[in-house]
Amino acid sequence: MSCKDILAIVMDAKADEAAIAAAEHLRRATGAHLACAFLTALPDEPLAYEPTVVAGVWAELLGRARAESEAARKSVEQRLGPDIELRTAEALARDLGRVAAVHARYADLTVLTRPSAADGDLLEEVIEGVLFHSGRPVLVVPPDWKGGSIGGRVAIAWDASREATRAVADASALMDRAEAVAVLTVDAKPRLFGHGEAPGQNIAAHLTRCGMHVEVRNADSMGREVGATILAEAQAFNADLLVLGAYGHSRLRERVFGGATRDMLRQSAIPMLMAH
Repeated sequence: MSCKDILAIVMDAKADEAAIAAAEHLRRATGAHLACAFLTALPDEPLAYEPTVVAGVWAELLGRARAESEAARKSVEQRLGPDIELRTAEALARDLGRVAAVHARYADLTVLTRPSAADGDLLEEVIEGVLFHSGRPVLVVPPDWKGGSIGGRVAIAWDASREATRAVADASALMDRAEAVAVLTVDAKPRLFGHGEAPGQNIAAHLTRCGMHVEVRNADSMGREVGATILAEAQAFNADLLVLGAYGHSRLRERVFGGATRDMLRQSAIPMLMAH
């Protein structure tokens, strides 16, 4: 299926420069319609005993947040021109993920900047909100992405799960013109309910029938975390896009015990197409 609508989520014009650039790159490559949604986190109501103090402080914080969002919108509008659809949305921080998901439901792909340790949890929560509540894939772009191809050399993190299968299907529009595709497995074992007799071979055969040039790379983690192994294999393949199913375990379990999704979400130097 071709890509007709791309959405870029912008919370800070400078910090989200990579996401905007990637969305614009994909717009030119696919001819899709591009919309940018500017999300403003409304301030929580400050605690105070005097209602007039509360109202005054909250109004000042709200005005500042809206002014920053408007400045970001004007900056992007000047850069991309009048043909780009610009949207604005505001909500309390805890609701921004669901607000973003509503916008993402009407796009084939939503593009966001990858969070870093310095970003706190808000951006990650927005990404999770889109993944869990929109029914659409997310392209997460490293904050230092400088442009270039996306989908020329594609690595697929394959664990034979429902989430990975969904990600491969959602990535088809970006993989159609790939010069090479690598199916990556980590510590994969033949299983009836999973990889089958030869890990990675069934999905590789399917993609080959779709006209792609595919190879299978079965990696041994050698004691490394799964996420780190996948990233190392993708970089060794010189991938410009990593496709993976997100949150095969619950978010709570990943937060408590760690998980491949969270590791890659904070560390990947490669744009990642994620689906749940």
